[in-house]
Amino acid sequence: ADRTLSPAIDRVSRRVSLARKVMSDVTLSDGTFLPKDSFVSANLYATHRDPANYSDPNEFRPFRYSEMRAQDPSEATKHQMVNTQADYLSFGHGRHACPGRFFAVNELKVMMAYLVLNYDMKMEVDGVHPESFYWATTIIPNPTAKVMFKKRARTN
Repeated sequence: ADRTLSPAIDRVSRRVSLARKVMSDVTLSDGTFLPKDSFVSANLYATHRDPANYSDPNEFRPFRYSEMRAQDPSEATKHQMVNTQADYLSFGHGRHACPGRFFAVNELKVMMAYLVLNYDMKMEVDGVHPESFYWATTIIPNPTAKVMFKKRARTN
């Protein structure tokens, strides 16, 4: 059967992650009761775009975390991509944080370094980010988007 979500549910569902099943009845410190076999999720969208956590949270700033490390060297390790904390949940947090995050981050860095060193890149339409697709809680880059790559001439 074809199932479509209401626009309100669709907007909410695309912003949650870290879904967990409640294994036994739990009452939280604020009195919220979570019955066994129910599911809970974290709202990553709101957390990662909260002005209390990040200045200009909706603005793309590629050096955001580098700037944060420079501002307060005593907290430099806090703002590394592999670290987890309550306001940065990309790899989960606590006991169930992704154990492969160190490998994943290093692979991303190697891949990006190779591309930046060897190619000029741009989107098909300069300055326009193709709209992503949403499937339940997953954000999927637009598979029809075109990224232009031009191999750089070698300079020795």
